[in-house]
Amino acid sequence: MRRLADAIYPRICPGCGEASDRDDRHICWACFAQIELFTESMCEVCGRFVTGGVRHQFVCSACRAFKPAFDRARSAGHFSGFLRDRLHAFKYNGALWLKDDLVDLLEGCLRASFEIGPIDVVVPIPLHTIKMRERNYNQAALLAEGLAARIGRRYDGRSVKRVVQTETQTHLHAAERRENMRGAFAVVRPEWIRQRTVLLVDDVMTTGSTLDACARALKKAGARQVWAVTVARGIR
Repeated sequence: MRRLADAIYPRICPGCGEASDRDDRHICWACFAQIELFTESMCEVCGRFVTGGVRHQFVCSACRAFKPAFDRARSAGHFSGFLRDRLHAFKYNGALWLKDDLVDLLEGCLRASFEIGPIDVVVPIPLHTIKMRERNYNQAALLAEGLAARIGRRYDGRSVKRVVQTETQTHLHAAERRENMRGAFAVVRPEWIRQRTVLLVDDVMTTGSTLDACARALKKAGARQVWAVTVARGIR
């Protein structure tokens, strides 16, 4: 039935405007190949990319100066060009039909960088209730739920709440972002978190301050480990 529907109403790639040649997906293979993926030269903790083709394990200067609460974070690709445009459409313009394409990137990043076995629960970065009313959906929750289904793990969108409506972080630097996010999250169901390995999911990571603040709340609630994965990584 789906193949018949695709034949009658083909999925149009948002990049090139042609019918997609990827089964059950909107982004075609040619446009998907435009996405610049992270494959090497990454900080062991935050996944920050560095130039120069570093082959050995290392921890970046930012993580040495301020150790994040998460144990490891990774991002699928650079927050630029084609991927940035798709994420903006998904996050701000209701292009929810891109979810499976973006979860493909999350799943690939997760399987390349982590062991699936230890993960107990998949948790999205929550939105504040005011922001949720404005947007009507949480893009991180949609991604986390899709990823949890792919890897056969429990999705939990209720245990962590955003209790402070923070100001936009677009023009803030790392230290300002950390201060802005201080105390922004609370675990309201610690019994679902305690002694578990939690996988945090968000759409974009920049300095990691949002993931760090959420991971701190999870660690305070007794989480054994907190890992994080995002679709894209911007650098500031």
